[in-house]
Amino acid sequence: MATIRLILEGDPGNISFHSFVTVVNSSLKIVTELDAAISREHGGLLEWKISDLTAGSLIIEARSFSRADDRDPGPEVARAFVEGMRQIEVDGTTPPYLSQAGLTYAKRLIKVVGANGTRGLRISDLQETVELTASARANVDDLLKVRRRGIGSIEGRLDTISVHGPPRFIVYESRTRKAITCRFDQTQLLEVAKAALGQRVYVAGIVADNGRGEPVSIEVKRLRRLGTTDELPSIADLTGSDPQFTGGVRTEAYLQEMRGA
Repeated sequence: MATIRLILEGDPGNISFHSFVTVVNSSLKIVTELDAAISREHGGLLEWKISDLTAGSLIIEARSFSRADDRDPGPEVARAFVEGMRQIEVDGTTPPYLSQAGLTYAKRLIKVVGANGTRGLRISDLQETVELTASARANVDDLLKVRRRGIGSIEGRLDTISVHGPPRFIVYESRTRKAITCRFDQTQLLEVAKAALGQRVYVAGIVADNGRGEPVSIEVKRLRRLGTTDELPSIADLTGSDPQFTGGVRTEAYLQEMRGA
């Protein structure tokens, strides 16, 4: 069991209902994504219930309850939420487990500060607290903007396959645990992705980096499950020297095509 406390600072009667709903909904979306990543269960294991609600500077407390008798990722999820928001505020880098979708909800959460009667927002797991400011607003914008695209690769655990809308899956990088959104051709790679679900994989394609030089998404051209040393990518894979990677098109022209130029 874990508790998350959200503190909206403002004068009584001035904090808008829209701000209240945005904070609650965005926070729930973020902890649900963290829950799924940490528990490795689709949709996560935790159910969050309001345990306290205080007026004035509006204080909302939500307590987690695990649907599994023998597993409770609640404390780790709550800690990841607070530390993730602190990382955005202080370091200006992408926290572990947050995909582009998760960062979008973080942006909505952060941009409540200074609007509609809300002077400030603090998030706590009852042990650590982070206060979100204008720095976080600027940082999260930088983390979501794509500044560069190029041929590259990532390695990590494949999770959360979705074919609702553009087909995609998430890869959690082995070293940083950051969530990379991987868009793929359903007719060519869906069965390969399903077979690799939950496994360590090597993904190559057109990588999009944000303003901090972090990979945020990739247009997948090659997907390989990694298990033993024999399955590690070859030197040709790592250096991008596969002559068929761009279908015979020069790299410059291929990148322009991928960018829609």
